[in-house]
Amino acid sequence: MSPTKSLLLATVVASLAACSAVSTSDTPAGAEPAPSAHFRILQVNDSYKIEGLENGNVGGFARLRTLRRQLQADTTPVLLLHGGDFLFPSVMSKYLQADAMVQVMNLLDGAPAAFDHEMMAVFGNHEFDTPDAGLLLRRIVQSDFSWISSNTRFKFSESAVAEPFSQRVPQVHDVCVKDIAGVKVGFFGITLDSRKPAYVEFAYDLPARRTAIRNALDRLQSQGATAIVALTHQDLDQDQWLAREYPEVNLIVGGHEHFFIEQQIGNTWITKADADNKSAIVHDIYLAAGKFSSSHRKVDLDQSIAKDPMVAAEVDRQLQRLAGVFQQQGKDLKQVLGYTEHLLEGVEPAVRGRETALGNFLADTMRERMRTDIAFTNGGGIRINDNIPAGPVTLYDMEGLFSYDNKLVSFELTGQQLLEVLNNSVSKAHLGDGRFLQVSGIRFGYRAEPLADGGFKYRVDAGDVQIRPRGTKQDQALDLYKTYSVASTDFIWEHGSSDDYAIFGKGAGKTSPRRLDDGTAVGFRQTVEAAIANLPQRTITQQVEGRIVRLQP
Repeated sequence: MSPTKSLLLATVVASLAACSAVSTSDTPAGAEPAPSAHFRILQVNDSYKIEGLENGNVGGFARLRTLRRQLQADTTPVLLLHGGDFLFPSVMSKYLQADAMVQVMNLLDGAPAAFDHEMMAVFGNHEFDTPDAGLLLRRIVQSDFSWISSNTRFKFSESAVAEPFSQRVPQVHDVCVKDIAGVKVGFFGITLDSRKPAYVEFAYDLPARRTAIRNALDRLQSQGATAIVALTHQDLDQDQWLAREYPEVNLIVGGHEHFFIEQQIGNTWITKADADNKSAIVHDIYLAAGKFSSSHRKVDLDQSIAKDPMVAAEVDRQLQRLAGVFQQQGKDLKQVLGYTEHLLEGVEPAVRGRETALGNFLADTMRERMRTDIAFTNGGGIRINDNIPAGPVTLYDMEGLFSYDNKLVSFELTGQQLLEVLNNSVSKAHLGDGRFLQVSGIRFGYRAEPLADGGFKYRVDAGDVQIRPRGTKQDQALDLYKTYSVASTDFIWEHGSSDDYAIFGKGAGKTSPRRLDDGTAVGFRQTVEAAIANLPQRTITQQVEGRIVRLQP
């Protein structure tokens, strides 16, 4: 047998074993299985920087490995579940094709050459960022851990009949049952369909999703699962729907939001951790006489948790490898482009939920370059997902900020249209949604009214909006009938309707406001880098100053 076939056979055997049993009991051979079981789930989601945040001082995979080892010290079984989004997007995955991420994650069991039978991941929407189906399949095959997906199917070509990923790649399972000390625990996975490459078919519209979930639950129950865990990557409101619609699901381990969430619907807990392993969630699961009970706690992966030496060494190796790619282009990732006087918050819970100094700087730069009354950019387009501390701003920071090659555009909005835009901007502020706008030339307040389901209804009133038109020195009340010039990105102008900005519908076959600019490409990144170079002492001075304020209801 050839080495390639031997490796593939070993991978198939290991992958199949991953959904059969977890070694958890000292019960002698021939004895009856223990009537109860206790195990732990270590949960993380949305991991983009292998080193963690703030130059590796917070989060990261090396600290996650240490926590996992600590949890295993008392011999209690620990399952590591990842709630999706790690292959893409990141600076490292952009240049190293997600290879570095998989190599680091393969070390989370502490055994470089072994398949990790106690680790499982669900697809995130960003796993499908790549248009290259072959690249995604290679990364899955490279993974020394299991994937689970109950509502996605792979298409070899656009005309091919879609088939479960499990039929194409042995590491992927439609559902999974693990025998833990004689008690069977079932797992299934659900991914939202916000990324739709030609090679993936989703069962995510409501009827198809119901069918996929029902099929998964029936399969798990037919295999004797007495407890069921959903591993999901979708919006919180859809996890809430899942818990209400299917109360037989005991626990929902989620991803997609980038901040810690814990919410109970009936008897089902929904949990999500902070992105980039800034935090993890530890669940203690108890199964006895067919009864499921659990408790959970958030663990901050800060400097109180030491980095695992082996994983830290691999992280450093991959960072050097990335630096080498830039060196070949005559660039230095550590090159200092400028400085910032204040902390520039770029983590997504900040730029997608409140005013930030970074957002102010970016929006001010757009407004000045396009010479408009106001400017705004969506938090979802600020991709660094990290903070830039006071001090140097480097080329690496720029690479993180501008994962997408957006261009700047200008157009006009009436005051009434602008008010509608601002209301949509804050409509999901508590969820860290990418539609939240960072602004320039505007000051506004919004009100949050609590709802019975624990959510909020937000509104911006015209009387709480002030504009400082270009060339003026004083704020003015919003005039609903006046026309204002606006700078933003080509993405918002063309595809804003995907975030419910109805006025920006061109990309959906509708219309967007008439452009004021002449159509000449004005790169957002080039504009920002030029602006920094022209600042006194190349220093960014923007700070939070009350442009966006949450008011009392």
